[in-house]
Amino acid sequence: MKNIDFGFVADIYDDYVNVDFDIPFYQSICKGYRGNVLELMCGTGRVSLPLIENGINLTCVDYSQEMLDVFSKKLNGKTPLLICQDICELDIDNKFEFVFIPFNSFSEITDSKKRKIAVKKITEHLVDGGDFLITLYNPEYRKLAADGNLKCLGKYDISNDRTLIVTYYNSFDSTSNLVSGTQFYEIYDRKNKLIDKRFLNIAFSLISHDEIDELCNEFNLAVKGIFGDYHFGNFSDNSQFMNYLLTKRVIV
Repeated sequence: MKNIDFGFVADIYDDYVNVDFDIPFYQSICKGYRGNVLELMCGTGRVSLPLIENGINLTCVDYSQEMLDVFSKKLNGKTPLLICQDICELDIDNKFEFVFIPFNSFSEITDSKKRKIAVKKITEHLVDGGDFLITLYNPEYRKLAADGNLKCLGKYDISNDRTLIVTYYNSFDSTSNLVSGTQFYEIYDRKNKLIDKRFLNIAFSLISHDEIDELCNEFNLAVKGIFGDYHFGNFSDNSQFMNYLLTKRVIV
Protein backbone atom coordinates (compact mmCIF):
# COMPACT_ATOMS: atom_id res chain seq x y z
CA MET A 1 0.00 0.00 0.00
CA LYS A 2 1.28 3.47 -0.95
CA ASN A 3 1.64 5.75 2.05
CA ILE A 4 1.26 8.91 -0.06
CA ASP A 5 -0.22 8.23 -3.49
CA PHE A 6 1.02 11.14 -5.56
CA GLY A 7 -0.61 9.52 -8.57
CA PHE A 8 -3.76 11.43 -7.57
CA VAL A 9 -1.99 14.74 -8.30
CA ALA A 10 0.62 13.67 -10.87
CA ASP A 11 -0.96 15.89 -13.55
CA ILE A 12 -0.51 19.05 -11.45
CA TYR A 13 2.50 18.08 -9.31
CA ASP A 14 5.02 20.06 -11.39
CA ASP A 15 2.81 23.15 -11.15
CA TYR A 16 3.22 23.49 -7.40
CA VAL A 17 6.50 21.65 -6.76
CA ASN A 18 8.73 23.85 -8.87
CA VAL A 19 11.63 24.65 -6.54
CA ASP A 20 15.25 24.31 -7.64
CA PHE A 21 17.20 25.36 -4.53
CA ASP A 22 18.70 21.87 -4.15
CA ILE A 23 19.66 21.19 -7.77
CA PRO A 24 23.25 22.58 -7.59
CA PHE A 25 23.82 20.39 -4.51
CA TYR A 26 22.92 17.19 -6.37
CA GLN A 27 24.84 18.29 -9.46
CA SER A 28 27.94 18.94 -7.39
CA ILE A 29 27.76 15.56 -5.64
CA CYS A 30 26.92 13.51 -8.72
CA LYS A 31 29.76 14.87 -10.84
CA GLY A 32 32.16 13.11 -8.46
CA TYR A 33 30.93 9.69 -9.60
CA ARG A 34 31.91 8.25 -12.96
CA GLY A 35 29.82 5.10 -12.68
CA ASN A 36 26.12 4.38 -12.50
CA VAL A 37 23.93 6.56 -10.28
CA LEU A 38 20.56 5.47 -8.85
CA GLU A 39 17.88 7.96 -7.85
CA LEU A 40 15.10 6.56 -5.69
CA MET A 41 11.64 8.11 -5.19
CA CYS A 42 12.33 10.32 -8.21
CA GLY A 43 8.76 11.51 -8.84
CA THR A 44 8.33 13.45 -12.08
CA GLY A 45 12.05 14.06 -12.54
CA ARG A 46 12.46 17.50 -10.97
CA VAL A 47 15.95 16.58 -9.76
CA SER A 48 16.64 13.92 -12.37
CA LEU A 49 16.39 16.01 -15.53
CA PRO A 50 19.16 18.53 -14.69
CA LEU A 51 21.44 15.61 -13.78
CA ILE A 52 20.67 13.78 -17.02
CA GLU A 53 21.38 16.98 -18.95
CA ASN A 54 24.77 17.10 -17.18
CA GLY A 55 25.61 13.64 -18.51
CA ILE A 56 24.98 11.64 -15.32
CA ASN A 57 24.31 7.95 -16.08
CA LEU A 58 21.09 7.89 -14.11
CA THR A 59 18.57 5.17 -13.30
CA CYS A 60 15.35 6.48 -11.74
CA VAL A 61 12.89 4.59 -9.53
CA ASP A 62 9.47 5.55 -8.18
CA TYR A 63 6.45 3.56 -7.03
CA SER A 64 3.96 5.81 -8.84
CA GLN A 65 3.51 4.92 -12.50
CA GLU A 66 1.50 8.10 -12.95
CA MET A 67 4.45 10.22 -11.79
CA LEU A 68 6.82 8.29 -14.06
CA ASP A 69 4.45 8.83 -17.00
CA VAL A 70 4.72 12.59 -16.46
CA PHE A 71 8.51 12.23 -16.17
CA SER A 72 8.68 10.23 -19.40
CA LYS A 73 6.88 12.94 -21.39
CA LYS A 74 9.57 15.47 -20.43
CA LEU A 75 12.56 13.44 -21.61
CA ASN A 76 12.67 14.75 -25.21
CA GLY A 77 14.54 11.79 -26.61
CA LYS A 78 16.78 11.19 -23.61
CA THR A 79 16.78 7.58 -22.47
CA PRO A 80 17.45 7.12 -18.76
CA LEU A 81 16.07 3.93 -17.28
CA LEU A 82 12.75 4.58 -15.50
CA ILE A 83 11.59 1.79 -13.18
CA CYS A 84 8.31 1.55 -11.29
CA GLN A 85 9.17 -0.15 -8.00
CA ASP A 86 8.68 0.28 -4.30
CA ILE A 87 12.16 0.74 -2.87
CA CYS A 88 11.32 -1.79 -0.15
CA GLU A 89 11.18 -4.30 -3.02
CA LEU A 90 14.09 -2.89 -4.99
CA ASP A 91 15.33 -5.39 -7.56
CA ILE A 92 17.54 -4.05 -10.35
CA ASP A 93 20.08 -6.10 -12.24
CA ASN A 94 22.86 -3.63 -11.60
CA LYS A 95 25.01 -2.12 -8.86
CA PHE A 96 25.63 1.56 -8.41
CA GLU A 97 28.45 3.82 -7.35
CA PHE A 98 26.05 6.34 -5.85
CA VAL A 99 22.44 6.05 -4.65
CA PHE A 100 20.37 8.99 -3.40
CA ILE A 101 16.87 9.78 -2.19
CA PRO A 102 16.05 13.48 -2.74
CA PHE A 103 13.56 15.90 -1.24
CA ASN A 104 13.16 14.22 2.19
CA SER A 105 11.26 11.38 0.53
CA PHE A 106 12.74 8.60 2.68
CA SER A 107 10.56 9.94 5.51
CA GLU A 108 7.47 8.92 3.55
CA ILE A 109 8.21 5.34 4.61
CA THR A 110 6.44 5.62 7.94
CA ASP A 111 7.10 2.08 9.20
CA SER A 112 10.59 1.76 10.74
CA LYS A 113 10.72 -1.93 9.81
CA LYS A 114 10.09 -1.04 6.18
CA ARG A 115 12.78 1.64 6.33
CA LYS A 116 15.17 -1.05 7.48
CA ILE A 117 14.12 -3.29 4.58
CA ALA A 118 14.62 -0.40 2.16
CA VAL A 119 18.15 0.30 3.40
CA LYS A 120 19.01 -3.39 3.16
CA LYS A 121 17.85 -3.41 -0.47
CA ILE A 122 19.77 -0.23 -1.21
CA THR A 123 23.04 -1.50 0.23
CA GLU A 124 22.65 -4.66 -1.85
CA HIS A 125 22.58 -2.41 -4.93
CA LEU A 126 25.69 -0.43 -3.89
CA VAL A 127 29.19 -1.37 -4.96
CA ASP A 128 31.69 -1.73 -2.12
CA GLY A 129 32.88 1.77 -1.32
CA GLY A 130 29.78 3.26 -2.97
CA ASP A 131 27.91 6.15 -1.38
CA PHE A 132 24.31 6.64 -0.28
CA LEU A 133 22.72 10.05 0.33
CA ILE A 134 19.58 10.35 2.47
CA THR A 135 18.02 13.82 2.60
CA LEU A 136 15.92 14.50 5.68
CA TYR A 137 14.40 17.29 7.69
CA ASN A 138 15.95 18.04 11.04
CA PRO A 139 13.22 16.58 13.31
CA GLU A 140 13.45 19.41 15.85
CA TYR A 141 12.98 21.99 13.12
CA ARG A 142 10.19 20.21 11.26
CA LYS A 143 7.96 19.42 14.24
CA LEU A 144 7.69 23.13 15.10
CA ALA A 145 5.88 23.83 11.82
CA ALA A 146 3.41 20.94 12.30
CA ASP A 147 1.01 23.02 14.38
CA GLY A 148 -2.32 21.87 12.91
CA ASN A 149 -3.13 25.26 11.38
CA LEU A 150 -4.40 25.57 7.81
CA LYS A 151 -1.81 27.29 5.60
CA CYS A 152 -1.53 28.30 1.97
CA LEU A 153 1.31 26.67 0.08
CA GLY A 154 0.78 28.92 -2.92
CA LYS A 155 -1.25 30.19 -5.87
CA TYR A 156 -0.05 29.05 -9.28
CA ASP A 157 -0.95 29.92 -12.86
CA ILE A 158 -1.27 26.65 -14.79
CA SER A 159 -2.18 25.62 -18.33
CA ASN A 160 -5.38 26.66 -20.14
CA ASP A 161 -5.68 29.92 -18.18
CA ARG A 162 -6.38 28.11 -14.93
CA THR A 163 -5.26 28.88 -11.39
CA LEU A 164 -4.21 26.27 -8.82
CA ILE A 165 -4.41 27.05 -5.10
CA VAL A 166 -2.82 24.59 -2.67
CA THR A 167 -3.51 24.68 1.07
CA TYR A 168 -2.54 22.23 3.78
CA TYR A 169 -2.36 21.45 7.43
CA ASN A 170 -0.22 19.00 9.36
CA SER A 171 0.23 17.99 12.96
CA PHE A 172 2.92 16.19 14.92
CA ASP A 173 2.16 13.12 17.03
CA SER A 174 4.96 12.57 19.55
CA THR A 175 3.77 9.03 20.29
CA SER A 176 4.17 7.78 16.72
CA ASN A 177 6.77 10.41 15.76
CA LEU A 178 4.67 11.12 12.67
CA VAL A 179 3.75 14.34 10.95
CA SER A 180 0.41 13.84 9.23
CA GLY A 181 -2.26 15.95 7.60
CA THR A 182 -3.96 16.78 4.33
CA GLN A 183 -3.15 18.84 1.24
CA PHE A 184 -6.07 20.47 -0.62
CA TYR A 185 -5.99 21.35 -4.32
CA GLU A 186 -8.46 23.77 -5.95
CA ILE A 187 -8.39 24.66 -9.65
CA TYR A 188 -10.24 27.71 -10.96
CA ASP A 189 -10.99 28.80 -14.52
CA ARG A 190 -10.29 32.26 -15.95
CA LYS A 191 -13.52 33.54 -14.40
CA ASN A 192 -12.42 32.35 -10.94
CA LYS A 193 -14.98 29.55 -10.98
CA LEU A 194 -14.01 26.38 -9.14
CA ILE A 195 -13.71 23.54 -11.67
CA ASP A 196 -11.73 20.89 -9.76
CA LYS A 197 -11.12 20.11 -6.12
CA ARG A 198 -9.23 17.19 -4.58
CA PHE A 199 -7.20 16.32 -1.51
CA LEU A 200 -4.27 14.13 -0.61
CA ASN A 201 -3.57 12.70 2.82
CA ILE A 202 0.08 12.86 3.82
CA ALA A 203 2.16 11.31 6.56
CA PHE A 204 5.88 11.07 7.15
CA SER A 205 8.24 10.14 9.94
CA LEU A 206 10.74 12.36 11.67
CA ILE A 207 13.83 10.19 11.51
CA SER A 208 16.42 10.57 14.27
CA HIS A 209 20.21 10.43 14.36
CA ASP A 210 19.88 7.30 16.49
CA GLU A 211 17.94 5.47 13.79
CA ILE A 212 20.48 6.39 11.13
CA ASP A 213 23.27 5.15 13.41
CA GLU A 214 21.41 1.86 13.89
CA LEU A 215 20.93 1.44 10.16
CA CYS A 216 24.62 2.12 9.58
CA ASN A 217 25.67 -0.45 12.17
CA GLU A 218 23.34 -3.11 10.80
CA PHE A 219 24.10 -2.65 7.12
CA ASN A 220 27.81 -1.92 7.12
CA LEU A 221 27.54 1.78 6.37
CA ALA A 222 29.72 4.61 7.63
CA VAL A 223 28.90 8.31 7.88
CA LYS A 224 30.98 10.46 5.52
CA GLY A 225 29.19 13.70 6.33
CA ILE A 226 26.03 15.33 7.69
CA PHE A 227 24.93 18.53 6.00
CA GLY A 228 22.50 20.98 7.56
CA ASP A 229 21.58 22.58 4.25
CA TYR A 230 22.00 22.17 0.49
CA HIS A 231 25.26 24.12 0.39
CA PHE A 232 27.41 21.53 2.21
CA GLY A 233 27.11 23.45 5.47
CA ASN A 234 27.75 21.59 8.70
CA PHE A 235 24.75 20.28 10.58
CA SER A 236 23.73 21.93 13.86
CA ASP A 237 20.72 21.67 16.14
CA ASN A 238 19.28 24.73 14.40
CA SER A 239 19.67 23.37 10.86
CA GLN A 240 16.56 22.96 8.72
CA PHE A 241 17.85 19.78 7.10
CA MET A 242 19.78 16.68 8.12
CA ASN A 243 21.32 15.26 4.97
CA TYR A 244 23.42 12.15 5.52
CA LEU A 245 26.13 11.04 3.11
CA LEU A 246 26.92 7.41 3.90
CA THR A 247 29.40 4.98 2.40
CA LYS A 248 29.32 1.20 2.12
CA ARG A 249 32.33 -0.18 3.92
CA VAL A 250 34.68 -2.44 2.00
CA ILE A 251 34.87 -5.85 3.65
CA VAL A 252 38.43 -7.17 3.52
